[in-house]
Amino acid sequence: MENTFGHYGKETTAEVMRAAQEWVSQFTVVIASTGMVRESKQCPDIVPGSGVLVRLNGHMHGLLTAGHVLRRGGNTPDCAAITVLVPPRDRKQGGYVMAIDLPSRPCTVVGFDNKTEDGPDIAIIRLASGEWTTLERWGMVAYNLDKKRWSDEDKAELGKMKPWLFSVINGVRCEASQIVHSHTDGEAGSLAIMASNTRINILGDRCGYDYLELPSETTPYSYPTQWESELPGTAAEEIDELHNEGVTRRVWGGTSGAGVWNLAIGTTRNGLPDGKVLAELAGICFYANPDRGCIIAHGTKSIARIAANHIEQEALRYHSKE
Repeated sequence: MENTFGHYGKETTAEVMRAAQEWVSQFTVVIASTGMVRESKQCPDIVPGSGVLVRLNGHMHGLLTAGHVLRRGGNTPDCAAITVLVPPRDRKQGGYVMAIDLPSRPCTVVGFDNKTEDGPDIAIIRLASGEWTTLERWGMVAYNLDKKRWSDEDKAELGKMKPWLFSVINGVRCEASQIVHSHTDGEAGSLAIMASNTRINILGDRCGYDYLELPSETTPYSYPTQWESELPGTAAEEIDELHNEGVTRRVWGGTSGAGVWNLAIGTTRNGLPDGKVLAELAGICFYANPDRGCIIAHGTKSIARIAANHIEQEALRYHSKE
């Protein structure tokens, strides 16, 4: 039987969220415009996005994100250039941030100009083998889209874990980040990769793409907040309560392209994490509606569809060069 947050206090639930944060952050990067990060020591106007490192098949690696995250600078729906930032995997503000520039290359994009929750809005940009080797050396991991999740073996293991079962959004937030301060020397000021507890509501399918709706608990104070007896309210409620502390409704900026993860975290007898984690990439965020207090994401069907499309397009591009 799974644990519930109401059984434990803040210290235990914070340890659970810390374990979740460290695990999902292996796959999470921040996406910025090529050149801008390198050329300026003070770039407050940069609006970053998020992305998930994926392995599509064999040795092909890519970066899965929202389509509109690539809509910057001279990028087009067919070719994009970005800078990938890799911050520390814990929740600390600041610290050493690594970066790698991805020069312009073909990408697979649906929804490059999308600005609503209607979608679709999802994309994959490929990684060259040398780029992936660098990211792997930095401790990053590619989520294997070919692997079946929640298999019979996983479910059997789940029964032994007495797990915490919950979902998180893992990505960057602009206002919490203040992303670029003297990035040229490797220090990027405060860059916040965060995990926020959510409960997923499935919206359904539209034109062959599936959608999720998530309470958008993505404030600087969701570490978690108020978990003595129940899960916290939505971010919209938190922001209203914390408005006098400088929190604004633009706190969602940067969450586009962030992964939605279903997690099962094994526990010891006293409810603390025991190191066992089962996880599924359940979605990719692309739109935040602060008035309704929710984030809209594409689900697993959309992820599988863009991945298959990208593999097909890469094959066509490869054969066209022969």
